[in-house]
Amino acid sequence: MNTSYLRTFIEVVNLRNISRAAEKLFITQPAVSKQLQLLEKDFGAVLLKKNGREIIPTDDGHLLYKYAINILNEENKIYSKLRNEENELSGELCIYTSSLPADYYIHDLIIDFSKAYPNVTYNIKKVDSKEVYNFIEDGLTSFGFTGTTYKNRKIKNICIAEDEVILIASKNKYDEYKDKKVDISTLMSENFILREKGSATLKTFEEMLNKKNIRLEDLKVKVQVEDNELIKIFVHNNMGLAVMSKISVEREINKGLIYPIAVEKLDLNRKLFYVYHEDRYFSKLEETFKEYIIEKFISSSDM
Repeated sequence: MNTSYLRTFIEVVNLRNISRAAEKLFITQPAVSKQLQLLEKDFGAVLLKKNGREIIPTDDGHLLYKYAINILNEENKIYSKLRNEENELSGELCIYTSSLPADYYIHDLIIDFSKAYPNVTYNIKKVDSKEVYNFIEDGLTSFGFTGTTYKNRKIKNICIAEDEVILIASKNKYDEYKDKKVDISTLMSENFILREKGSATLKTFEEMLNKKNIRLEDLKVKVQVEDNELIKIFVHNNMGLAVMSKISVEREINKGLIYPIAVEKLDLNRKLFYVYHEDRYFSKLEETFKEYIIEKFISSSDM
């Protein structure tokens, strides 16, 4: 049995599609089909079946998938130990990340990791938190960085930072509220500029509103936008209030371009996470990066 065929099998199961698996593995569709046929011949079992337009594993396929992941992960560890290849590790690390980790946190991780593994290249894809989880569930990636957790017991998380979300306003609006600590309900008549659906910042704000029996739909949403820089421009130009990560607006606050409004009982502290699927195959590079995250944020906290 060729273990490279197991990698192909895993990707087909993850993506539920032969052509998508071929694209990810940079091989042809006929090559994928041939490898799957050889695996079924080796095991004497049907491993995959069609379910509408998707390809899903049979009972035997589910069993092989479980063991294949363990086999390949152990293979990575063996090669690393026997060849002592740590400094020779190479390849492209594709990282899906939501906006806040991308803009303010993961650059330090990559710089630090790159010092140990100088031959590694990086492809950083910035999407919202919900998309990170969707990509992990769909098998397009095994890990990512987000600003929220997710209800899937197979997706684990490691906290990499803590963050505070604050309410910001233009100078004009700030002057109306600066001498008092306002209740969020008194701001219902104000225009709001919000992040897009799927954003962890928006989810954090929505959960806080729900605790006060306020729905997101009750707000007067003037603009909904994916880009943090646009939100800051709109706020500065008095188009409405916004909730943003404190670290993302510190420079503008220090320059007097926008201002924080003190809101009574506004508890918007949150955490940022490295998230990964515990049952997915990790390439040697991905496994090494995961071990780096674990050592940095879990092992060090136990010392």
